[in-house]
Amino acid sequence: MRNVFLRTIAVLALATGVGGDVDDGGVRVAMLTYGVENKTSVCFSDEFIETVRFETSIDARRGFLPARLDDDSVFGHPFSIMTGEGAFELSPKESEHLRSYLFAGGFVLASAGCSNAAWEASFRREIAASVPEHRLEPVTLDHELYATIFSIASLDSKKKHEDIALEVLTINGRVSLVYSPEGLNDTENAGGDCCCCGSTEIGNARYVNANILAYALTR
Repeated sequence: MRNVFLRTIAVLALATGVGGDVDDGGVRVAMLTYGVENKTSVCFSDEFIETVRFETSIDARRGFLPARLDDDSVFGHPFSIMTGEGAFELSPKESEHLRSYLFAGGFVLASAGCSNAAWEASFRREIAASVPEHRLEPVTLDHELYATIFSIASLDSKKKHEDIALEVLTINGRVSLVYSPEGLNDTENAGGDCCCCGSTEIGNARYVNANILAYALTR
């Protein structure tokens, strides 16, 4: 269901507090590269951005803009995705940038690529080290994140026997990061040879990601 109260991108860019990477083509979503291992997306679909453009007045550009977490240019993006597979470790500068980015008003969508357990363990360790005074907390299905554009009644996963929930990091009363231990990569729409065979990837990830992007840019 479309949210008729969504604001225009001119207002959204001013609201982020990090300047925003906005041009005539709209907001660009950053895809982070990080760690000594140069981790980044293996298969993360950008289909959700087009969904947001179609369902709302938000002017977001299709496709991801590569951004290194250890580079100052990361602060020019209001919305960034952090994903990947396998274990990783942030450098001190990356950890500092991640913390500063979140406190400055930036928003991170983090997801274990294809529900990769090693990546999840590394992420939980690194976010706890970067922002030790705040904890990841699960959010229930009555949270705004599940209703910004689409009304999401569940996170569709192969793990039917377990409770699946998004987790958020709240800083100064603002949700600054959304994390999913289950893959939000939406490989069905990623194209190429992307595959999450045997994983617990979230099936309705496109709609979940669209809600998160709209939430980040309008709150």
